[in-house]
Amino acid sequence: MRLFITLFLVTLLTGCATTDFQPYEGKNNLYEGEGGTKVIVNGVEFWANGSPPRKYSIVGMVVSEVGSGIGDESMIRSAVANKVKEKGGDAAVQVTNNTTFSGILRASSGFYMATNVKSMQFAVIKYAQ
Repeated sequence: MRLFITLFLVTLLTGCATTDFQPYEGKNNLYEGEGGTKVIVNGVEFWANGSPPRKYSIVGMVVSEVGSGIGDESMIRSAVANKVKEKGGDAAVQVTNNTTFSGILRASSGFYMATNVKSMQFAVIKYAQ
């Protein structure tokens, strides 16, 4: 029973994605992408391996972290999609995708678990009209 409670708490704590938004400021903030791969999450386009094949400006950058495990990227994308909508953006372009070792958790006597953190950074963009 103790193992079950420990696993539940670890899942609960690592399952909550955090997002940090920083607004972008700069001259000549109009870019034109060349295409790439995209997925749509909660009505927001997520571009990886490239950028959208149209003109856009950068609204800001979002860094999101969650405990690494099954479904970690989908949790991050869902949290980032909410932030993109909140900041008036149309899409997100993936900049980084990292997993780092954060420590060892003792779940019970003789049973240990490695804990990792998944961190992804996205540029929040607004399409030019």
